[in-house]
Amino acid sequence: MIIHKIKVGILAVSCIGLLIGCTREAPTSPPADPEVLLETDRAFCQRSLEAGMKVAFVEYADSAVIKMDDGRLAVRGLDSLKAVWAAPRPDGPSPLSWEPQHVEISSSGDMGFTFGYWRFPAKTETGNDTLYYGNYVSIWKRQRDGSWKYVLDTGTDTPRPDGWE
Repeated sequence: MIIHKIKVGILAVSCIGLLIGCTREAPTSPPADPEVLLETDRAFCQRSLEAGMKVAFVEYADSAVIKMDDGRLAVRGLDSLKAVWAAPRPDGPSPLSWEPQHVEISSSGDMGFTFGYWRFPAKTETGNDTLYYGNYVSIWKRQRDGSWKYVLDTGTDTPRPDGWE
């Protein structure tokens, strides 16, 4: 009987220890550096310029991505994004470029956003060269390995921003 009570006591103490261990906060990762997120956004642009939008927009997307474009319904999820980019369209280097102007990171360090300007050289319907301009916001999620993937990307057309060619 005493041995049984000792076993029950040990089991109870073990369960309490397990519960306390499960409720302790996990160690926090180092604070997120806004410069790292800015550089990630710039690397995303460079990847698009070199490998094309199909490659870059999939590589930098989180699995829960939402991609919003003018005149289209939002694309939700990485598989849907891959399907959209798999549709026939020109591949290779992209003329779309962008530059982040502002970055913010949440106090928890796991989410952030970049805001900036984009430009897209194209030909008008009459065949004239033109530049389209806009601004964008990308919301980013910090991954377990410390890297960043965008979870939402959207942009709008605008007049040419001051200081942009």
